[in-house]
Amino acid sequence: MSEDWILSVRDLKTHFFTREGVVRAVDGVGFDLAPGRVLGIVGESGCGKSVTALSILGIVDHPGRIVDGRILLRPAHGDTPVDPGHGDTPVDLARLDPPVDLARLDPTGRQIRSIRGGEIALIFQEPMASLSPVHTIGQQISETIRLHRRVGRRRSREQAVEVLRSVGVPDPEEGAKLYPFQLSGGLRQRALIAQALAGEPRVLIADEPTTALDVTTQAQILDLLRDLQKRRGMAVILITHDLGVIAEMADEVLVMYLGKGVERAPVDLIFHSPEHPYTRALLNSMPGLGAAAKQALPSISGTVPPAFRRPAGCSFHPRCLEFLEGTCNRREPEPVMVRPDQEVLCLRREPEEPSQTRKNCPKTDKVYRNRTLRPESGHFSPIEQESRD
Repeated sequence: MSEDWILSVRDLKTHFFTREGVVRAVDGVGFDLAPGRVLGIVGESGCGKSVTALSILGIVDHPGRIVDGRILLRPAHGDTPVDPGHGDTPVDLARLDPPVDLARLDPTGRQIRSIRGGEIALIFQEPMASLSPVHTIGQQISETIRLHRRVGRRRSREQAVEVLRSVGVPDPEEGAKLYPFQLSGGLRQRALIAQALAGEPRVLIADEPTTALDVTTQAQILDLLRDLQKRRGMAVILITHDLGVIAEMADEVLVMYLGKGVERAPVDLIFHSPEHPYTRALLNSMPGLGAAAKQALPSISGTVPPAFRRPAGCSFHPRCLEFLEGTCNRREPEPVMVRPDQEVLCLRREPEEPSQTRKNCPKTDKVYRNRTLRPESGHFSPIEQESRD
């Protein structure tokens, strides 16, 4: 774990207690987020990405709750002038030393309400489900500003227009008077980003910020997020299933599967030296420029199992091409540092690897883009142009 962090999630576990059983939506996730850096969280639907974000802010819906782990936020210097609904007394985060453990705060208390929007902001997936349909964009942003800054109504309206202008909304004075249904999809997304930025947060969580947008608008939103992050020096958590977005935006990557972080590393290592079979399978399923015409795109066999009926041992072993009979289906893997800044959750990467045979071991090299995976070694080696088998 890095020492220069603003947010540190350590062994976070968030479970949902349902009639069918306990759903371990997040099951031991950990990462550090440094100021000015972008952490990309990637994985298939249902792997726990969004629940991780909701857990950080303490807004997990019933019957879910955080059962273990720590979510540490280093306080900013000076007062955070926020006390929604409790008078004018500010909450001084700098007095809270050691760092604030968000997992231990009352979800409805003053401290966590001060942090939501003021210290950590969240851009939700769907603007139409997140923005109020009966209030104008300006009213919603003004409310956020009044909650997290010491300004009156008139000044909050002026600042709402300024925030809309900063995110590229044309004619922001008129745009602030419009309702969400009067805006296009791209403008609604910009309005949602403006609302998240209105409290001047130090950490921004973007949960699938380009979902349902066309390619051109998606590129504009990503450019906007990158520019805002650099100008404001924010730390960003970018949640997505699009590896192309991860390659373009992220500095570090956390790959999640069935509630666990199976691999964590800088973005270059994830794309060029992935160690977990799931990470390699995700990368291999991406279309490549060198692929043969009319060739079927590789896919990951099987489906994600129900969260309340997890397989024994490693949760990925039923779909893994490197499955070790008698090992992967019996023992849960422990985190292994394969490099100083690359952590992987895989039994095959443990120092003393059992001498077992692998199920469905391919006899030929598996090609990923311009690199090849040799099954007997489990490592990538550069190759010249090579067609897929």
